[in-house]
Amino acid sequence: MPRFEYRAKNLEGQAVHGEVLAGTSSEALQLLRRQAVLVTSLQEKVEKVFNLSCLVTGWNRQGTWRAIRSKELVVFTHQLATLIRAGVPLLECLDILSTESENPALQQVVKHIRVDVEGGTLLAHALKRHPTVFHEFYRSMVEVGETTGRLDESLTQLAVYLGKQAQLRAKIFSGLAYPALLVSVAMIVLIFLLIWVVPLFSGLFQDMGESLPWLTQVVIDLAEGVREYFFLLTIFVGSLVMGVRWMLKNPKNRQAFDGWVLRVPLLGSVIQKAATVRFSRTLGFLVRRGVPLLSALGVAGTVTGNKVFEQSIKLATTAVQDGMPISEALRARQVFPPMVPQMLKVGESTGSIDVMLEKIADFFDQEVDRTVATLTSMLEPFIILVVGCGIALVVVAMYLPIFSIGSVIG
Repeated sequence: MPRFEYRAKNLEGQAVHGEVLAGTSSEALQLLRRQAVLVTSLQEKVEKVFNLSCLVTGWNRQGTWRAIRSKELVVFTHQLATLIRAGVPLLECLDILSTESENPALQQVVKHIRVDVEGGTLLAHALKRHPTVFHEFYRSMVEVGETTGRLDESLTQLAVYLGKQAQLRAKIFSGLAYPALLVSVAMIVLIFLLIWVVPLFSGLFQDMGESLPWLTQVVIDLAEGVREYFFLLTIFVGSLVMGVRWMLKNPKNRQAFDGWVLRVPLLGSVIQKAATVRFSRTLGFLVRRGVPLLSALGVAGTVTGNKVFEQSIKLATTAVQDGMPISEALRARQVFPPMVPQMLKVGESTGSIDVMLEKIADFFDQEVDRTVATLTSMLEPFIILVVGCGIALVVVAMYLPIFSIGSVIG
């Protein structure tokens, strides 16, 4: 039988919490009402059970593939805010949105949220059952909106925030898309030459019966190896990718990898500035909405996308809790650009940390644009040079025997 965690207030107004066994959330609510307590939150306790099918297929517990794009989440948030502002009851809003989305996965998620809300669970707690879709920051902002009675305003600002975050990701990916395309095309061309073109020359050279130049022999041996072991190479590369992804699930390995990425020239600068934008915009957004600073720091640290930043922000949060100013706590961690703690110090002295954080986010958002443009402009000629040299090497290796025969005949 399912186990439900609840928080409530008794007849004396004291806060109580505990667990109750019931078949459904509605039955749990009825049992608690019989105990003369006012339920403020009710959530099913999900036991962590190893599920092999999740490893194989990557499906969530509702049986839907986790393929909800950030753009779809922005649209969902905008629509929910609009419906609530228009006075439509929350259950009816969820009914409408569960059929509006073109993504079956999002439809299923919204339907499950509606069932939980109908059973008496707050919207923020219902979202917690879908952590892969709704991040902790998203859930925190919904909880703030429900607490203050301004859910529509929180959702509207949340949609704007998500839109800016999506634009930031799009800037980075669009800047790196062309170099990635060049590398992919180069690999396809080289594989084509080694598998189909080089063997034609190899047969011709065997008929000639002459000894081949060392470069030609190396290319022919490489082509034969690729043709003979192509299937095994494909399996090896796929296994290597899966192995790396599995290793990065370990927090220590992920932190070491993220630290290495930050040290890569230019790319590390892009990652650092993007993490700064996410952190500053999130923290400023939460502080402006009245979330306590320590709670806001805890949430903002999880959206940076880098474990080194996340760990540093946790340590800074502990220092702030002990009485250190946030500017000094972040300066001591030395992961943010020096400009960040300097501007935060000004914000602390003027009592406008949220305004200063927004300015920091806007400034480094523009810096991401410039750094990505610089990185792209440097990568493109380098990749073209390497690709050209690789193809030229294969072509020269194939024509060397022909040139040597021509000189002998001459």
